Amino acid sequence: MRLRQICLVADNLEETLDGLSRLLDSPVMFRDPEVGFFGLANGLVMSGGDFIEVVSPLPGRDDTAAGRQLARRGNGFYMAIFQLADANQLIEHISGQGIRTAFDYDKDGVRARHFHPRDFGGAIVSIDSMGREDWQSPTAYWQWTHWPDADAPAPDTNTAIGAIAGLGLTSATPDTLAAHWGGLLQRPQDGDGVSLDKARLRFIAGDTQAPYVSDVYMHAGRDTAPDICARALDMGLKVSDNRVDFGGVRWHFG
Repeated sequence: MRLRQICLVADNLEETLDGLSRLLDSPVMFRDPEVGFFGLANGLVMSGGDFIEVVSPLPGRDDTAAGRQLARRGNGFYMAIFQLADANQLIEHISGQGIRTAFDYDKDGVRARHFHPRDFGGAIVSIDSMGREDWQSPTAYWQWTHWPDADAPAPDTNTAIGAIAGLGLTSATPDTLAAHWGGLLQRPQDGDGVSLDKARLRFIAGDTQAPYVSDVYMHAGRDTAPDICARALDMGLKVSDNRVDFGGVRWHFG
């Protein structure tokens, strides 16, 4: 199982995308008009073959899940998308545990289902497969960015920042939340976390009424952590111990 894409929600889309692009030294490489279905606009940045998305509600659309989250918590983490070879079995397992479906997609070999954040605990979770065998490759096809372009040269995934290395979820009951996520994802719980392929979910104790994703961990890329932190300081961001506060989450760079 691969943590292939994460999504932030922001009240100012362009400002947040510009800051993310500068921090990761990677351009906004795709905007998906299809997210208008959800009342949203978006943009995506690629890092090490994985994707970081930012969404904002469209003007006049106050009825969106993203808008409600902004009203509750402000800018922050919104969604985690997990990729595997065949999503169907895991989708049925999670649904069989009573986790509500927020969105379902099944077309041309691509399978995806979004699960309700209150049931999963901490974020919208999507379980996806692309109907292809290369899902573990850095250049594996990804429907939500139409990437890579079949008519273009092979993309370079040796980016300034590496692939997504994991998430940190803060909860008043982290052990309970870890067991819940591990059971739903059918992945082993190991100490304070749940292990994935080349990524890890960490569960952090915190004084909070509801769990939320507080931290994003990134693998090393071309830039060193001090280089990234220097860039963050130039942007006026809060930096401490190779950690950068941006977009309502804490970013950790390997």
